[in-house]
Amino acid sequence: MSAKVPAEVTGVWRREQITAPGGYLDDTTRVFWVQADSWYGDIRLKIDIPRKPEATGFSDFSEAELIELAKAQGFAGQLTVTPQMCAWRRDLDYQPPGPFPDEGTWKIEGDILIEGGIHAEYEEIWRLEPESRGLRAAFGRAEGRGLLILAGDHFLMIEGRTTPLPPGESLPALVEAALIAGDRAAACALLDMPIYYGRIGGGWRIIHSTLPWREGRPLWSQPPSFAPETGELADGGAHWSLLEVHDPEGRLPGLFTLALGARTSL
Repeated sequence: MSAKVPAEVTGVWRREQITAPGGYLDDTTRVFWVQADSWYGDIRLKIDIPRKPEATGFSDFSEAELIELAKAQGFAGQLTVTPQMCAWRRDLDYQPPGPFPDEGTWKIEGDILIEGGIHAEYEEIWRLEPESRGLRAAFGRAEGRGLLILAGDHFLMIEGRTTPLPPGESLPALVEAALIAGDRAAACALLDMPIYYGRIGGGWRIIHSTLPWREGRPLWSQPPSFAPETGELADGGAHWSLLEVHDPEGRLPGLFTLALGARTSL
């Protein structure tokens, strides 16, 4: 089990910008990093990702839009922190693995975390989100196929694919290759890795997701069953186990009673 990260690193960090040599600047991609004591989750969506509120699934998107959806990023696992660096282990990853480990330097100035590249030159500026400290917890889904991270009033859920990604340079390249081969079903299966970020107090409402038609909707179809004595969480047919928790005010059991609304299946 990984050691706890420093308390000042926990919470929810929203990326304000990333810069790199050559004048590269991205200050529009929506990026949220939800950090518990050691487990974390991350979602990254381009501002112009195709969004269709009336959609119910991938079948409502064109081939070009499916390729655009594949440009999303997100990953989750455990974070190791030393005074010199942070290392993000990616147990679940929306994209194929990169050539280098995810490691960076870090320093905190007030509510700003500055991350620097180790294996590539870049600088990311992160700002701590309001209401993201205090309670923090992580749940793991059976067989390692999912993580649910809670930090303050924020949540991030990531569900792994049933079939691992084949080797490839990027998910857009894999999706495009499947479409060129005339296999739209395979292209949609590649995209079928839900990541949801949202707020608990609003009825577990999803704010950002790799499934854009889920945005604005509740995460749960009904309040899940949580057993504090065992740490087991039952969400319909899915079962989750408590991996770690920091809950000085005893809020965790009551949070799941806030779940309202409908959670549709793919």
